[in-house]
Amino acid sequence: MKNLHKFRGLHYRYLCNITYAHSWHNLPHLSLLADQCTSLHQLKQIHAQMIIRARIHDNYAASRLLSFCALSESGSLSYASRLFDNIKEPNSFMWNTLIRAQAGSSNPRQALLLYVKMRRLCVTPGKHTFPFVLKACSNVMCVDVSRQVHCHAIKFGLDSDLHVVHGLIRAYSVCRGLKDARQVFDGVPERNLSIWTTMICGFAQNDRYGEAIQLFERMLADGMAPNEATLASVLSACAQSGSLQLGEQIHTYMEENGIELGVILGTALVNMYAKNGAIVEAKKCFSGMRERNTATWNAMICGLAAHGHAKEAINFFKELEQEKVKPNDITLVGVLSACCHAGLFDYGEGIFHSMNKLYGIEPKIEHYGCMVDILGRNGKLLEAEQLIRGMICEADVVIWGSLLHACQNHGSIDIAERVVKEILLLNPNSHGVYVVLSNMYAEAERWDDVVKLRNQMKEGSLKKMPGWSLVNAAT
Repeated sequence: MKNLHKFRGLHYRYLCNITYAHSWHNLPHLSLLADQCTSLHQLKQIHAQMIIRARIHDNYAASRLLSFCALSESGSLSYASRLFDNIKEPNSFMWNTLIRAQAGSSNPRQALLLYVKMRRLCVTPGKHTFPFVLKACSNVMCVDVSRQVHCHAIKFGLDSDLHVVHGLIRAYSVCRGLKDARQVFDGVPERNLSIWTTMICGFAQNDRYGEAIQLFERMLADGMAPNEATLASVLSACAQSGSLQLGEQIHTYMEENGIELGVILGTALVNMYAKNGAIVEAKKCFSGMRERNTATWNAMICGLAAHGHAKEAINFFKELEQEKVKPNDITLVGVLSACCHAGLFDYGEGIFHSMNKLYGIEPKIEHYGCMVDILGRNGKLLEAEQLIRGMICEADVVIWGSLLHACQNHGSIDIAERVVKEILLLNPNSHGVYVVLSNMYAEAERWDDVVKLRNQMKEGSLKKMPGWSLVNAAT
């Protein structure tokens, strides 16, 4: 307690020394000092001076404190909130500043609650308010809240402001409300590049690749030149939809216009070629990039693994390790898939069992699925079953189905019977498993079991779902 009083006394004398050692006119304006802060400790000293000089009630000076606390990397959002709560009549700039900071925080719901409080106090939102509130809607991923904010924007006549339109399209797209996003987009008479790009990204990120490509072509027809973000989104759509020809045209456009292959655009191009099986072109783009990140390596490794170049994919992974690039969970899915297809079972098992220790990555269901496939192909069916039962995450029909397929290949009826029970528990309509098990009984000449199982299928009116396929007529 003595030490605390001593500290308070020293702090008080320090502030007094500052106060009396410098006249009002000799010290720089406190709000200017707040803008020049480099640490929260410095800002707290200026805050103390503002309290001593009764300047804290000056909204301009207080807004500079709030701006640093809320938006600076050296600031403190909790300190900003306390500061805001002690301001008698915060102006719109202060409301917007704190809403903006909360929208980008780990708890964006606070931004929405702050906006609700703002409206209850009858503070009118401006054109700068809604983009920040809509960013919070995007991060919360709630389409209903986005619609309510949209209604408020209409009420205050700000729904046609391009920054608000951009926020609305992004919020709806992130929340999978693409119909609402498209309605907003179509209602804008004059669109800038940002709005075109946001709508194209929305389609691409929601697996509506055909619509993303159509909108891109319409944008070009309207005379709008794409930027890197637009091109990256369209290349992603080309990768997922198999539109190699359009991807090649975009690549040509980039070369003709001298667009450099940065990390994002270069990775999108490598991914497009790799997913479409144009491995030679993917390698050329990969080699031509000055800088690569983990996603770039992933595009190459997963593309090679998916198109039958398993050993080459593993060589790329070894090269990644030599260059000290840190792999992520997607990288290891690609490597495990390559090990499975290349028959490198021991190497694959080694990668799987060292994921946490070497790379700090906890296995996900995709990694378990690859591992079950590896063990199944290697004839280690009991080990595969034990692996599934010991999974941290809950097994799904797909992973059990992979083991059932392995049982069929190796004629392991005992394990197959247990697997079929697990699949039916997860999905009672998986009637195809009866057919697989019946065929296994027939191959083992266990005819009594065949008759028993087929009678069971008839009594339950079970039918195997017909298969289906999709043909792209454009190719």
